[in-house]
Amino acid sequence: MIPQELTRGYGFIGELGLDGSVRGVPGVLSCVYEAKQAGFDAVMVPMANLAEGGLVDGILVYGVETLTEAVRHFTGDGGQMAARTKWEPTEPVIGADFSDIRMQFMAKRAAEIAAAGMHNLLLTGPPGAGKTMLASRIPGIMPKMTFAESLELTKIYSVAGMLAEGGEMIRVRPFRAPHHTSTIPALAGGGRPPTPGEVTLATNGVLFLDELPEFRRGSIEVLRQPLEKKRIHISRLGGGVEYPAGFMLVAAMNPCPCGYYPDRNRCTCTPDMIRRYTSRISRPIMDRIDIHAWMPGIEVRSLTEGPDGESSAAIRARVERATLVQRKRFEGSPYRFNADVPGELTEHFFPMKTETGKLLREYAERTGCSARVFHRLVKVARTIADLGESREIETVHMTEAIGFRNEEADNVGV
Repeated sequence: MIPQELTRGYGFIGELGLDGSVRGVPGVLSCVYEAKQAGFDAVMVPMANLAEGGLVDGILVYGVETLTEAVRHFTGDGGQMAARTKWEPTEPVIGADFSDIRMQFMAKRAAEIAAAGMHNLLLTGPPGAGKTMLASRIPGIMPKMTFAESLELTKIYSVAGMLAEGGEMIRVRPFRAPHHTSTIPALAGGGRPPTPGEVTLATNGVLFLDELPEFRRGSIEVLRQPLEKKRIHISRLGGGVEYPAGFMLVAAMNPCPCGYYPDRNRCTCTPDMIRRYTSRISRPIMDRIDIHAWMPGIEVRSLTEGPDGESSAAIRARVERATLVQRKRFEGSPYRFNADVPGELTEHFFPMKTETGKLLREYAERTGCSARVFHRLVKVARTIADLGESREIETVHMTEAIGFRNEEADNVGV
């Protein structure tokens, strides 16, 4: 019998086998973190989860393989203490580089703005324009993860049972690309017990949806809440659970069923066919995508004779500078990037010149855009200003933001 005073301040996590073994379980990192927040002094975990539990600083973590070891820890000598490792941010892994992309200057500019402010991005263009190629390179220009972001993502993968063996913190932003046949639970999460879906696994990184109109309507609509609130709530009979979902959406689509509109030499789609195709994406979803970029078809000659593109490292340097400006701006607030700010607070965080506001109001009146689009334009313009190292949002910044919100492009073929 262990005296109760010896176990005071301890938490215990793991699965106890009938033979007295203590087996590893998923979600240890989150449990240890919550134990620390609750005021526990120490936690005992399965030896298989020791490295993972040791990622949480400020609490003692011990690993044991058997119940006997746990008892000996309090009565003699048993268990192993977690080793501490210093956390350092990691440079993004750049396998494929932005310099591989010839031409497509506007789309690359759109990707840079999106990465700098964590804005959602839609790439539209014919087959072979390089939409998937560009999207897959976006993680290479995103800023290095902070400790808080890395810890949040590692906790998610711990709960999902997807943490690599050894329990190291995830230091590289994720790139999740589910197939268009993915179900609602696969995207949103679910099951018994509930596990995170793709929208959560992409937190602090990119969720890439290729061939967006080919996804089931319900699967696309499930993105509404996470795109707005950066969280997703899953309700089940036994109760509900809420997961983080602070991802950057990058979507790609063709302009019509055959893919070649408006080239009438190749496109045979009727206006009604195009309308039905583009209407698979609802207006509320379109309104939640900050930047809409058109990618024209590329001539073969441009692939061999066109100038080399700018490197990912050069683009990322500008993105990092813009990110530092945002960190200072939002210090003491719950926000990290311009895109995180709620619409009702844009005026507080992003004041603009009188002529800039006039330009925006004229655009809103001309197009009849929603309040959501109005506020997102302000946030995109602020990111463009940050990239240009400008203290105020000027008309040139708003003009570029509006250029990436072409309402006619959203209704192509209508």
